[in-house]
Amino acid sequence: MQEEIKPVLVPALPEDLDEIYALCRLAASETKTTDWDDEYPSRDILRNDIALHRLCKVVHEGQIISIMLFCSWADYTANDEAEDITTWDPEIKNPCALARFCVSPKLQGHGLGRKVMLASLEHARELGYDGVFFHASKANPVTLHLYDSIGFHRAGEVSEYGCDFVCYEMKF
Repeated sequence: MQEEIKPVLVPALPEDLDEIYALCRLAASETKTTDWDDEYPSRDILRNDIALHRLCKVVHEGQIISIMLFCSWADYTANDEAEDITTWDPEIKNPCALARFCVSPKLQGHGLGRKVMLASLEHARELGYDGVFFHASKANPVTLHLYDSIGFHRAGEVSEYGCDFVCYEMKF
């Protein structure tokens, strides 16, 4: 019987970079439904996320088993050339962007992703956000089912970076 894991999100530190990068590479190679590849997320992207205090980790038995990025939607999209969709809920005035969600492939399929996502929603509330926005790959039916089952609203679809995404939101 697998031990129950209760995820606690804590800030990722610069010394975590190699382990987080390895986790992302493992997820890209072993999770067949992800749009992650050898170039995304890059070591530079992760290093920047950590330096800006945006990346959190979940540690179990001394190993990083999950990550999630938290920042304002405005900061997350600041470098995008155009707003991705116009159907976001206008009542969400201070949305948190969730991104780079990853669970160790060795632990997938046992409810850990759900637990981390629920802990992430609580963390976003604690940070003072009034809702969340994020994109999920249309090529990943497992995560789409997870987000739908948690009660996220599908706000639209967008094509970016050569991939098709469902735009999810939740107002707190």
